[in-house]
Formats: sequence, C-alpha cells, structure tokens
Amino acid sequence: MTRSLCALVLAASASLTASALAQNPPATPDDGKREFVVSGCLLRAGYAGYKLEDAKVESVAGKAVAPNDTSPVAKLKNWTLEGGGNLGPRAGEKVEVTGRTDWTEAAETEGPAAKPPVLEVKAVKTVAASCS
Repeated sequence: MTRSLCALVLAASASLTASALAQNPPATPDDGKREFVVSGCLLRAGYAGYKLEDAKVESVAGKAVAPNDTSPVAKLKNWTLEGGGNLGPRAGEKVEVTGRTDWTEAAETEGPAAKPPVLEVKAVKTVAASCS
C-alpha cells in the first residue's frame, strides 16, 4: 500500500511539473543577448580559439535574415566563437552555428580596428565538408 501511494504521489508530482512547464516555459535570461544562427567557414584562431569567416547571418532571435538584406547584421562576415567544446575536428568545414551574442547594430564600428562580434556557441552543425 505504501509503495502504491508513493508511486501515485510521484506520478502526480511529475504530471503537475510537466503541466506547469508547458504553460510557463523557462524564460531565457534577460541579459541583453539574442540568439543568432550564423553559417560560414570554421577556422582556428590561435591555439584553442575558433572563428567563422565568410559568414552569413541566417537568423536573429528566430527571425530569418533576407538574402537581399543590407542592414549591418547582414554585413557581418567574421565572428569570434566562444565555447562549444573542441571544434578542432571541424576546422575547415562549412558550418552553421547557433549561439548567443550581445552584438547590436549600435555597437557596430567599421574599419580595420573593428573587432568581430563574439558568438557564445550553443550548437554546431556541419553544412559541407569543406569551405570551398
């Protein structure tokens, strides 16, 4: 009887938790960062760093960037990648990276002194075996 009651309580608790999460999904942190999906050539940057070159921003906060978009976000061709584990085996591949960044159009500066924005890597997907 005790086991049955315990199992019933656990099942009810799990059901209520699942129901609450469905109604109120966990909020993304309000740290000013947005999710970007960027494709490009994954290259090494120093000893353990990685970057994307010849990049194309595919989407920002879930909204696709149009192919003929001329906004500053569409002009971002280089990105510094942070996190994501050991990306070394994928160096030289064309990849699609999903991550978060605090980059904004207001932060954009042009010229040789401009630093590429930093993308905190959440996921990497190979698009092609090589960048060519």
